[in-house]
Amino acid sequence: MVCFHGDEGALMIKEKGKFKRATSSIGSIANLLNRESVFKIMLVTPMQLLLSFLLVPPFAIVIYLALVNWQPIFGSWTEAPFVGVSNFVRLFSDRQFFWALARTVVIVAISVSFQFILGMALALLFNREFHGKKVCVSVILYPMMLPWVVVGFIFYLLFLDHGPVNYVISSVFGPGATVSWFSSSVTALVAIILADIWQWTPFMFLMSYSALGAVPKELREAAMTLGANLWQIFRYVTFPTIKPVVLIALIIRALECFKIFDLIFIMTRGGPGVSTESMSLYIYRMGFRYGQLSFAAAVAIVVLVAISLVARIGVRPLLKEEL
Repeated sequence: MVCFHGDEGALMIKEKGKFKRATSSIGSIANLLNRESVFKIMLVTPMQLLLSFLLVPPFAIVIYLALVNWQPIFGSWTEAPFVGVSNFVRLFSDRQFFWALARTVVIVAISVSFQFILGMALALLFNREFHGKKVCVSVILYPMMLPWVVVGFIFYLLFLDHGPVNYVISSVFGPGATVSWFSSSVTALVAIILADIWQWTPFMFLMSYSALGAVPKELREAAMTLGANLWQIFRYVTFPTIKPVVLIALIIRALECFKIFDLIFIMTRGGPGVSTESMSLYIYRMGFRYGQLSFAAAVAIVVLVAISLVARIGVRPLLKEEL
């Protein structure tokens, strides 16, 4: 038996106390890390800090610009006079803002609806094995890989007065049936929407096709055994299963389509006049053409808040399902 006397015994007791406290602290940290909620927070925290570092300073500058009256010709933006909510008041009295907003909503509603319908139809068509399937899928996905500028220029050439589209129309219906696509706001918007549908239907197809591949075959087989037809199987078995993926795809596409700029800028520059101007093009015109950057900042903030609210409403069904 070993005995400790005097200072040696006290030092040993002190070291044992430190070891117990360290062990207890390590155990507490381990238990904390084993909690699922804490683990999830740790996974997203680094990216959240990075995004905050990248997004917060520019967003703070935009808010500052919206509350002052500054144009590049006025001198330094740090010395601009404070005007409070004057830019926002002016915004809600500007008819062009509401026309641009309505026009953008129309483009989003029509374009995303057709993309969903066509994408889902193609996904259902390709949800079986056949010869040359991989080649066909690659061809369908190709438009999504092209830059918006390229797609805009392609469709601009297609819809010229003497372009391929009018050539086909005149060949079928006669020379007098041609359409001056970019001379009317309605036909110009049709051309823009067709370009967006052509480019982004592959995205909806890809999301729907991936979701359909995850639906268990046993569910469809059980429904067929019970006498369900194809529409009933899709409505009551397939679609409820892939609904979360479809909602996410629709939200992503709606948000992206709301920001549409390149297609319109390349094809019509917002014309004739401003009759095809989207919200992004309106902000560009006010900020960079007319130099009213404070007013453009106010518009951007209002649009950001509106989009955030719409996105929140859109993801609410997914949050309810998780709970």
